[in-house]
Amino acid sequence: MNTKGNMKINEILPRGNLKIEEANSLTKKLSLLGLQYITESNDYPRVPKTQMSARFDKGNTNTLTKDHAHVFAKPNGLGKQLFAINVDGTGHDGSSGTDIPKKVGEFLKTNGYAIPLNYVVESMSLSAALEDTFIIVIVFEQ
Repeated sequence: MNTKGNMKINEILPRGNLKIEEANSLTKKLSLLGLQYITESNDYPRVPKTQMSARFDKGNTNTLTKDHAHVFAKPNGLGKQLFAINVDGTGHDGSSGTDIPKKVGEFLKTNGYAIPLNYVVESMSLSAALEDTFIIVIVFEQ
């Protein structure tokens, strides 16, 4: 605590992933301090007929992210993160090219996600790039 008895932000913001109970406690502390915060979902629905779970996060215009989902190997967001995918089927957090297990793909489809026919997380498509202003660089290895 600082000399005025108020908590410093680095005293209440832990590093790394939080358990659900820790995240709920943190958001209460931030609210009590009158601080604005952005949280990712604390809800990890289970992918039916698997041990896997997902977390659905809203996009953020400040960071130019789209609505996206993180898929984990175990229930409640535990275990290794297998991949992250944007609602339009493109990769999130570097997950382009990742195979999507069929049960996970079907689960994501029921939640409004555009899953590619080949069940592989796509990078940005050329048609999507042409809708906006992009410079496309093609590098050939010799």
